[in-house]
Amino acid sequence: MRIALDYTSEIGVRAGKLLMGEEELELLGVLRREVKDRDPRIRRVESITGFDAVMTDDPESSVVAEAITDGIPCVLWADTAVLPDDRETATVLVGANLVEGIGRSLLARETAGPTGTSRSLFAWTEPGKPLRRGEAVTFPDPVGARWGSLRRSTGDLIEIAVPVPDEWAGVLVSTTDDDTTGTIAIADLATHLEGIALAAGAVVTAGGAVPAGVHTAPSFALSYLDAAVRIGLDMASFTAEN
Repeated sequence: MRIALDYTSEIGVRAGKLLMGEEELELLGVLRREVKDRDPRIRRVESITGFDAVMTDDPESSVVAEAITDGIPCVLWADTAVLPDDRETATVLVGANLVEGIGRSLLARETAGPTGTSRSLFAWTEPGKPLRRGEAVTFPDPVGARWGSLRRSTGDLIEIAVPVPDEWAGVLVSTTDDDTTGTIAIADLATHLEGIALAAGAVVTAGGAVPAGVHTAPSFALSYLDAAVRIGLDMASFTAEN
């Protein structure tokens, strides 16, 4: 696969580096920026023409409109973006990030069982001052046990946002039925996790799994998470008897 990279932050840089471990990568074209890496699969490019997908960490980048005009699938780290009028015929994956991409894909996978679950918890970190009270959530180290605030409660799903003051980040999904509670969680350096999320989106999109239209990663949860694990995502899980 041939993937073009347009970046403005460490997230894009990380995503590009992580993609170099993808066996099916034929070329990573870094758009209009110098490349010092000597790997022959990565080089500077001036155009996205001929690429299977382009990914960007900048929602305001002109490459989004360029990709849509040229009919090249586009992957955005941002949850939303201003898209041209012809977006319906284009292939766009938005929200290829830790919370909306990896986190909600995990939630979709864990709640997709044939019998369903009685209730689910989805928690994530976001930059902010730590709380001294609220909803208790325990992520793997180095995030650890934290207090969060209830962001939304709808039916059998509870969502909690957990402010953290440093460079770490995490997501957690817990599902409960009559007998057990299963929890799967992730915690690591924030830029590393965000880079994995963006790179995984590029892999599934370049591989042809995303059809025309504007989509989010949970629509392709299994393929997206599989790509994220291959790229380097580590998850911790445990099950407790109720």
